[in-house]
Amino acid sequence: MGLKSESRSTRLGYLWWLIEPALHIAVYYLAFGVLLRHGDDDYIAFLLVGVVHWLWFSKSIMNASQSILVGRELILQLPLHTGIFPLAEIFRDLLKQLVVVAVLLLSLRLMGYLPSAFWLYYPVIFALQVLLTLPCAGLVAALTPYMPDLRVIVPACLQLGMFVSGVFFGRDLIPAEYQWLLHLNPAYLLLESYRDILIREQQPAWGMLGQMTLGLMLFSALVIVLFSRLNRHFARIIQD
Repeated sequence: MGLKSESRSTRLGYLWWLIEPALHIAVYYLAFGVLLRHGDDDYIAFLLVGVVHWLWFSKSIMNASQSILVGRELILQLPLHTGIFPLAEIFRDLLKQLVVVAVLLLSLRLMGYLPSAFWLYYPVIFALQVLLTLPCAGLVAALTPYMPDLRVIVPACLQLGMFVSGVFFGRDLIPAEYQWLLHLNPAYLLLESYRDILIREQQPAWGMLGQMTLGLMLFSALVIVLFSRLNRHFARIIQD
């Protein structure tokens, strides 16, 4: 229902699932690839992979952040667990991303990046991004009713996150003494893993991804506990 409602609000409907990332890629390529002359022959593919997966993460966080407030009427009328609302937004964006990924892989194929055995790792990295999105989106969704100012803070944080996650530049632009900080950023690790298997045809950093997975599982458990503690209070908070 949410997907249908969203498509009916614009004239191009479902086509915006593909047009939006294409517009972002065009803008960043013009700014960094043409005007600043950054990147090599693989830069378009580099940018394509980064933008497509970052937009998925960013939009999921933004949509989930408002989900409890948007579902205010249902929460006040029905005894629903509020975790349903951010999960619904995440699942909706996940369905949209599956279509975008299919077009992404086809585009890479047309650009000369032939499918290889490394592409078989893609579902693993995709699942890890879902594991990253769930607790991040859940935490923001749970805190926004208590801290309405997050509606301003979250977009700014996502904007900063885009710049420090290597969406449109590689680690070569970062001073060597600070490059280790990139490895503390799970979004950067995921984007580089996508590029490793789709473009560079090499193994991703499985050791770092394993450590990240353990950290995300702990993070997810903490967010679940937080939702359990706050669930009974959401109706009162949003009513006030």
